[in-house]
Amino acid sequence: EACSLYCANAVGAMAAGDGVEHGEDPFAGARREELDLHGLPAFKVDMPGMSVMTLDVPSVQSQDAWNSFMQLLSLADGIVILRLIDVVEQDEASAAYLAKSPLLAEVYEIVDSRPMFIVCVCKGPVRASMMTFPAISQLVLATDNASFGLPKYRQDLHPITPIALQKRMKEQAARRLQLVGDPLRASEAQRLGLVDFVGDEVTVENEVSRLIYRNCSPSS
Repeated sequence: EACSLYCANAVGAMAAGDGVEHGEDPFAGARREELDLHGLPAFKVDMPGMSVMTLDVPSVQSQDAWNSFMQLLSLADGIVILRLIDVVEQDEASAAYLAKSPLLAEVYEIVDSRPMFIVCVCKGPVRASMMTFPAISQLVLATDNASFGLPKYRQDLHPITPIALQKRMKEQAARRLQLVGDPLRASEAQRLGLVDFVGDEVTVENEVSRLIYRNCSPSS
């Protein structure tokens, strides 16, 4: 009761201004002016953009080329631009080499486990096991003269390719592509969901540059 009475009296005295001594304002005068926040300079913080790496996908039977590609891909993060730029189809030896090696399974595992956004740029015929690369990509850009197909189902085709295609395309369209074997033009591949953007070579390269600028430039 004594404590309650003391608190009540103290509150009443503060409200009335009686019996309570107030100390001096420690921030009065020049000291308050020194701490004026309006006089402080503005701070600017730049946030770094995403990193970007461009890799040419080997299409030849070269262990050294594929080892170099795999090493760089395993270290990549951010935006990774995969370029398929061959103007002619793979020869049978190169297609068979890729179908029988464990390389594509390793590529699939790396892409699935690394924090990366895959952009695939296709400028020519993409056939057989090479179809894995647009299938695992988040964004596929193709020139007008690009084409896609699986000419020999069950032959010269890596087992991971059909699995990857069904994640990118509707199951019915992926199954038809595997069974029929007819090559698709870029516009038809876009209609089926395998390709996201089609244009001439200049337009495609401009779109790649726009994506890099938009996502990799620092922001404040």
